[in-house]
Parts: sequence; C-alpha cells; structure tokens
Amino acid sequence: MNVLLSGGPGHGQVVETAGGETLLWRACLYERTGETGRARREEMRVYAHRQDCCEPYGRGAEDGCE
Repeated sequence: MNVLLSGGPGHGQVVETAGGETLLWRACLYERTGETGRARREEMRVYAHRQDCCEPYGRGAEDGCE
C-alpha cells in the first residue's frame, strides 16, 4: 500500500509499506496517523514524522528509539 509522509525530510514523499503502525524512511521514523492525504490523484494514509527518532538528531534505527 502507498502512504504519504508528513513532516521531516520525507515530507510529501509517497512510499510503499505493509501498513504497520510505523515505518522507517532514510533513518527517520514515521508513525501512522488517522489522517488521509491526497497524492498522485489518490487518497492514502498519512504517516507523521517523529523528530526525536531521526538520524540528524543522533538517533535512528540502531538505537531502538521506537
């Protein structure tokens, strides 16, 4: 399923996911919201950026911040 990223370095990107509660995009964590957004002429779920879990902040997948 395609989802829309909101906030952070991936803002506006459409990515494919299995539909879990979180996804990792370029060492930044995004969490599923209850919102939907429109991109590529279709409605899709929105995943919001978690600023405290992103590589530029010294965090990422390697420290288990989720």
